[in-house]
Amino acid sequence: MALLPHNRLVLTERFHEPAGDGGDPEARQKIMSSGFYAPNKNLGEFLTDTAEYDLNTNRYKMIDYLPVDEVQGQNEGYAFCAGAAQMADGNVVMVGGDQKWFMEFKGRNYTSDGRRDVRVYRNGKFHKVASLPTQWINGMESKLYSGRWYPSVLTLPNEDILIIGGHHIYYSPDDPLANNPTYEIFHPSTNSLSTPVTVPMLIETYPVNMYPIVHVLPKSGRVWALAGHESVVIDTHNGNQVNSTSLPKNDLIMGRSFPFAPGHWLNPLSKESDYNAVAWICGGTNSTGPDGNPVPREGEREGKPVHWWSNCPDCPATARCYSLEIEKEGARWVAEDMPLARSQSTAVNLPDGTIAIIGGSGKGHQGGNAGNPYNFDPVNTVVIFDPAQKIGSPRRWRQGAAATVARQYHHTALLLADGTIVTGGDDEQNYIDRFGVDPYSLKLEIYHPPYMFIADRPHFALDKIPTHLSYHKTLTLHFTTAVAPKIRTVSLIRFSTVTHSTNFDQRQVILEVLKYSRDKILVRTPPDSKIAPPGNYMLWAVDGRGAPVVKAAEINLREGNKMEDASGWNEEDTVEPEWTEMEPKEESKSGTSAGEVGSVVSGWMVLVGVFIGLVGVGVSL
Repeated sequence: MALLPHNRLVLTERFHEPAGDGGDPEARQKIMSSGFYAPNKNLGEFLTDTAEYDLNTNRYKMIDYLPVDEVQGQNEGYAFCAGAAQMADGNVVMVGGDQKWFMEFKGRNYTSDGRRDVRVYRNGKFHKVASLPTQWINGMESKLYSGRWYPSVLTLPNEDILIIGGHHIYYSPDDPLANNPTYEIFHPSTNSLSTPVTVPMLIETYPVNMYPIVHVLPKSGRVWALAGHESVVIDTHNGNQVNSTSLPKNDLIMGRSFPFAPGHWLNPLSKESDYNAVAWICGGTNSTGPDGNPVPREGEREGKPVHWWSNCPDCPATARCYSLEIEKEGARWVAEDMPLARSQSTAVNLPDGTIAIIGGSGKGHQGGNAGNPYNFDPVNTVVIFDPAQKIGSPRRWRQGAAATVARQYHHTALLLADGTIVTGGDDEQNYIDRFGVDPYSLKLEIYHPPYMFIADRPHFALDKIPTHLSYHKTLTLHFTTAVAPKIRTVSLIRFSTVTHSTNFDQRQVILEVLKYSRDKILVRTPPDSKIAPPGNYMLWAVDGRGAPVVKAAEINLREGNKMEDASGWNEEDTVEPEWTEMEPKEESKSGTSAGEVGSVVSGWMVLVGVFIGLVGVGVSL
């Protein structure tokens, strides 16, 4: 799921097809004969894995881009299992994917090798702009072991695109040729790729090194990368790997990347904290049960070979989180537990500085074919984390409402410009009854965070806010009423792309507020592109009650954007801010059934969560 301007989404999913090769033949036959493995219900005249969805109208259009009756892999290919990122110009780049040969639909064959594709989504369609290099094995070119399946993609401060990690082929952990422990740089200005550079950490953590977690560091501009239990800082200018930091291994939690992935995020960045980058990973998969004994891995009971990376559908989720001040000399991981154990959740930065933790499983982990899952016991209750609260405060971790649709493997969640969170996906809806139940979720849901229920939220005068901003400039933000002195924070939150519990685009940067007037404030844009990588952002203002503006301004932040410093500020209009922090007053939790309103009253803010299903929406594709 990728966010586009004006409340639109690009959605990509896997074809609805029989379970993968291998496994129990009798179970496979049951699945195939149950009838739920049919073409996507929304498909029309052509086969596709992608749609564009307009949340304003609840309408979608399927995107026709897959090759028909072509030589294998000649044109654009299957995008599912790709990595994606928001580009500086506001388009979305998608890299890698999967191979699908001779997919028959309406009497025609569709063939593709999506693993080698670099595509850009612009003007309502994917455009193939480059091909990842094929691999050479024993002196011969191999297209089989080429490209990337489950790579991570990240926009760099100079507008180039980092492509890192993933495997050459569908998950085959005992095949060393499957590993792709490298990164390469895509240059959008020339549609060209740099030579791949080896990352030793990805060699060390194979095969649990898919979708490595990556972030641009705000002080150095280098890239922090985490896979398995290891994290390093990579200088993409020279390929050096520095500042290696290992996660604790004595907690017996499996490595923190696919298929044992946690939720992850960066705390908001601010001048007040010297733009200190604090990375969080939350949840994941335990290798032991409540009794402390190892949980049997897949195949162990049948006497099959078992490895440290073997699947474990019976392994419980963990509530353990770790945080790290990445650019602080000598920093070490700090442990803390959230209220609910969950694996493969998705974290969403919210305009009030909190983080919503969405979806996930109470048992098992990512992986498995649709209808034959490795994850069970969905965790539907949202947890809201407030990094501004001290450890031990009851306001640091709070529980919200429960979703009505389980979001496990392949789910997505991202912030919208009205402050809500849209959730979608999941191909494990039959985690209780594998046979005879369609595993594919065809619904989107909207989560309303606590601030949505605060009365009289402020309004931006959106027509007075520029749509293109540059760095280290002053900017006047106008409101429709005289609420400016009550504004506590102004921030930018970058547009998101989400897959497999990862969202590397997401980033919140707090802006300096320089002056207040009755109906406007003067702020300064971020200092540079290391702190706020170029691209599309939502511009938010939040008052002292924790209430964000009713609608964020959508802007593009880029070095080359023409922007003058704000002028015309009348010093006689300057006033003092009026917002104050109130002491919390803890009250009891109350609620209703799942999917309705549940509330926690805490101080001056009512914490209320509600999930609303979009009735009639059948657009998981």
